[in-house]
Amino acid sequence: MEIMITIIIFFFFFISGIIGGIRLYNRLVLLRNNVDNAFANIDVILKQQAEQIPALIAIVSKAMSHERGIFTTLSAAHQNYLNSGSLPEKIHASNQMEQALKTVIAISENYPMLISGENFIELQKTVSNVEDKLARRRESFNDAVTTYNIGIQVFPALIVARALKYQPLPLLEISAEEKKYNGIRFE
Repeated sequence: MEIMITIIIFFFFFISGIIGGIRLYNRLVLLRNNVDNAFANIDVILKQQAEQIPALIAIVSKAMSHERGIFTTLSAAHQNYLNSGSLPEKIHASNQMEQALKTVIAISENYPMLISGENFIELQKTVSNVEDKLARRRESFNDAVTTYNIGIQVFPALIVARALKYQPLPLLEISAEEKKYNGIRFE
């Protein structure tokens, strides 16, 4: 009789452990899928932003021909984003692209003829629209990444996450300049 009770108790703990492990695994998969979904929403906008770069280079390079280094950086950021494959690579490339765009826009303010050009004004409106969309979705993505990173770093999920080779993911950065800057305004 005591052996039967011991077997039942052991079986209960064994089944509870399996159910707990399954729940833990499913939670980690859910967290990872939420991150992927949040980035997929941003990826569409980042591709729009990347597609604006050649137009920006074409318009601005005529007026700012002595600023070649900036265009090289911007073009490289554009290519890095388009060539990136993994989520961390895309996040890193999008952060580089964002910084390069901010630099070009900031420098372009020193060229009144450029700023008043019709093509540049239209492009500025488009860039501003994309930045607004990115700002809204970046918050959602960073929340999903933070929840995921916490989820894979707490015990006992840490054990399962390591077994699945889940790695912490970077956030989409917001620069100190961007925090104090209230958007692009050319009027």
